Amino acid sequence: MRTLILASLVACSTADIKDKDEPADCSTRPIDLPSARGEVGGVWDDDRGRFVLFGGDEGIPEDCSALTDFTAETWAFQSDCDNFERIEGNNPRARGRFAVALDAAGERMLVHGGRFREGTSGSYTLFDDLWAFDLTTDTWTALDAPGGPSARSNHEAVVLGSTLWLYGGNASVDGGSYDPLGDLWTLDLGTLTWTEVDASGGPGARLFHDVATDGALIFVYAGGDEDAFLGPFFRDLWAFDPASGEWTELSDGEDGPEGRIWASLEWDPTASHLVMFGGHDDGALGNHNEVWTFDVGTGAWERLRRGDVLDAGGNGFCDFPADFTEVDLESPERRDAFASAMTPAGTLWIFGGKTDCGLINDVWSLDGDVWTSRSGATSGESCVRANAACETLCF
Repeated sequence: MRTLILASLVACSTADIKDKDEPADCSTRPIDLPSARGEVGGVWDDDRGRFVLFGGDEGIPEDCSALTDFTAETWAFQSDCDNFERIEGNNPRARGRFAVALDAAGERMLVHGGRFREGTSGSYTLFDDLWAFDLTTDTWTALDAPGGPSARSNHEAVVLGSTLWLYGGNASVDGGSYDPLGDLWTLDLGTLTWTEVDASGGPGARLFHDVATDGALIFVYAGGDEDAFLGPFFRDLWAFDPASGEWTELSDGEDGPEGRIWASLEWDPTASHLVMFGGHDDGALGNHNEVWTFDVGTGAWERLRRGDVLDAGGNGFCDFPADFTEVDLESPERRDAFASAMTPAGTLWIFGGKTDCGLINDVWSLDGDVWTSRSGATSGESCVRANAACETLCF
């Protein structure tokens, strides 16, 4: 597996890149890799055929306890040669658990808020700043947009037309507790004016959720509240109509995925449905790698890929046997806190995240129900996926 991974860095894939008539010379591309990380965000840059990534937490957990080490790095994964390129510049401060959104019309990635601390203990600093990464020049700019949401982490944002929508999050600076938020804000991207929107009648305060848009509605999915350490987690799906200002609960989740935090929700414009991947449940399995779709018209969930299935189960806290799951080797490692993005052509991309075995730095793409490994992991995979002799799940 490792040999194939390295080979992919110097040999072009068969992916077609927009506005490029000739195949790229992949032999000239860098072979750098970002370190494994969670709490990372990213967007798909369609004009340049790349997955652009920012920030995250490189702190490797010990005995299933988080140790923070935040990064301010910006990376781009080039889909024509399946290679990473680090982008240097005046980045925002290092952070994790921020909100990220694609402003397609403005050709930029927007980053709001998040959290940071020096070392592995103590209170966090929460941010309320707003940054834009210009996808045409690969440069960062701090945007002056006062009067907006309070400093927070674990919130989500999406761009609809010329407006950035932001929902929820966590106001706590204490790593041992959560203070969920339920406010809804808009930012006019032309005037950089914030407006708080009445969010009554909707999903309520939450963090670790995800949002998506089909160009008309804003969807809010799952997450947790002040009990988000252990659960129960939410499994509901809501839609907000900006035209009417009204919320609609599309699904209570009873016929869909288990409740979870830190999953991804993306709109597939080619299939006209929502796609949900991964996340961490409040049951025996924990991290997931299943894929579900949701048909907004019929209100029906459908499992697209089952992924790994619980087998022997755990022996205790942070004690997982080698046969903890029946592994689906054609799916990525189970994970949460990863970056995801959907292309206009309906391809889902994921990078990194937190796994049962630490942090991971792989890249996968999903077309229909078929996963393709684009760049392999240097850490974070279970023994079975790493082709190693296993005494436990990870070693």
